[in-house]
Amino acid sequence: MIIPALDVLQNKIVRLYQGKYDSAQFYPYELAARLSDYQHSGAKKLHLVDLEGARDPQKKQWQHIQNATQALNVPYQVGGGIRRYEDVKEWLKAGANQVVIGSMAVDNREEVASWIEEFGAERFVIALDVNQADGKWVPATHGWLADSKHDLYELIDFYFALGVIDFLCTDISKDGTMSGPSLSLYQDLVSHNAALKIQASGGVSSLQDIEKLIEIGVGGIILGKSLLDGAFTVEEALACYQNA
Repeated sequence: MIIPALDVLQNKIVRLYQGKYDSAQFYPYELAARLSDYQHSGAKKLHLVDLEGARDPQKKQWQHIQNATQALNVPYQVGGGIRRYEDVKEWLKAGANQVVIGSMAVDNREEVASWIEEFGAERFVIALDVNQADGKWVPATHGWLADSKHDLYELIDFYFALGVIDFLCTDISKDGTMSGPSLSLYQDLVSHNAALKIQASGGVSSLQDIEKLIEIGVGGIILGKSLLDGAFTVEEALACYQNA
């Protein structure tokens, strides 16, 4: 599945380079209009991130994002600053198909497990974004500002046992770089458990990158900067996915 993505900072569409806030590149697009464009281009699912909320939950942009999603007819998943039971409940009530849980999924597994039990595993995407250190993939938390001591595959196995199959994994060194996706990461993840629906994110710059990810067997491909910068269109990405 092709999943167009929009990140929001200061109530504006933005892309970061390798998750660094001081690298923010703002785009002159209105959020609701851009989401509508992606929907009308044929996207069957959309991805939204509140970067302000990811960095500081006290500065959430949720009202702005919720206003922009009201006219959507396609499902969307949303993340950024979702750290309480009430946050999950609010987003699902607001119309999100799935909530993306990042830092909490790493640091507070038992609490997230209780949310999964109540709302259903199908309502969650677990975001395990990673840096590479000493040949291992190390999950990062809190807007990618801190590394975790937890093992990536241990975390995946924990949530898979609870019924979660949707995992969003980003090699942070690739995010916003347009330098090609981290193929080795996704090959490792698919090899670890073929039942997972891995959402690949970061680095996609061409239709050839999409073809390579499809060949590996990922469940979804998140496209952010490549669409905003016009490397290709949603229609072209969907055609590539369907013809692969």
